[in-house]
Amino acid sequence: MSRHLIAIALLLPALLAGCGEGYRLVPARLEIDGVTPKSFPEAATTLHGLLVGEGFDDLGKYDEMIALIRQGNSMPPSVKREELARLEREYTYLDGRHHLRVVLTNYTDGVPTELSLGYAPISNHFVEVAIYDERPGGFGPYGLAFYRRFASVLKQRYGASVHTVQTPPPTDNREYRRITAKNTRAAILAWSLALALPLLATGAVSRHILRKLEISAHLKRLIFSLVNAWLVAPLPFPAAFILVIPLPNLFAFPWTSTDYYARVAPFAAVSFPATFLLCAVVSLFLFRAEGGSERDST
Repeated sequence: MSRHLIAIALLLPALLAGCGEGYRLVPARLEIDGVTPKSFPEAATTLHGLLVGEGFDDLGKYDEMIALIRQGNSMPPSVKREELARLEREYTYLDGRHHLRVVLTNYTDGVPTELSLGYAPISNHFVEVAIYDERPGGFGPYGLAFYRRFASVLKQRYGASVHTVQTPPPTDNREYRRITAKNTRAAILAWSLALALPLLATGAVSRHILRKLEISAHLKRLIFSLVNAWLVAPLPFPAAFILVIPLPNLFAFPWTSTDYYARVAPFAAVSFPATFLLCAVVSLFLFRAEGGSERDST
């Protein structure tokens, strides 16, 4: 039975993730013209300094995805060539605090025939700077302010070589509130099921073991809450290239490294205390003490 519950716990959050609403990220694009392969390292160093100074982390190339595509055989050859041609030229910077992403693409040796840019570049030797505000409803106030600030600095540094290819999409607060509210409800429901379904299994086992121990009800409650909170606290797991779903911590511990917990620390800082609190409430009904003597609930 516990295996069936775990299987359901795996499937339902993934299905519920589809209850949210996706949205398309439209970037702002700038083009720095006249950058040759020889001068690209200097330009890359300048852009690196500007972005790191703005609080961005340098993620570099997406080496894991490049290796995966190279080794895999599931993609059609034309798609594989296109993805590799794109990824091998991209350098990504992320500001996780403000949900901004900047992708620098090196076209200093021309645009490969496999790629279609969707616009006509000024020359065959340029660097494309794509700025993404990873929120629904276009760019937010901070994203717009960053774009204006960053574009101004680039124009001061490179002058007429900087061209605006695509301006930021305008802020749509109504769309932002609608999609955010819908996705928040879906995320809460998925988190709740990712906690509740495994807890039925781990809670039943731990309750059975604790009932056999000659210890106080208060200690049983504490052990039950700590153990189950650690096992079933939902954490984000990648289910596909862009899909992340909540699954219980027992799928991470002890199978993953501590780096995983460092990456999901903001989520875990909320999920673990909330799970402990809920487990503590459940334990009050499972282990009761009456008249100074202990009696387990049935």
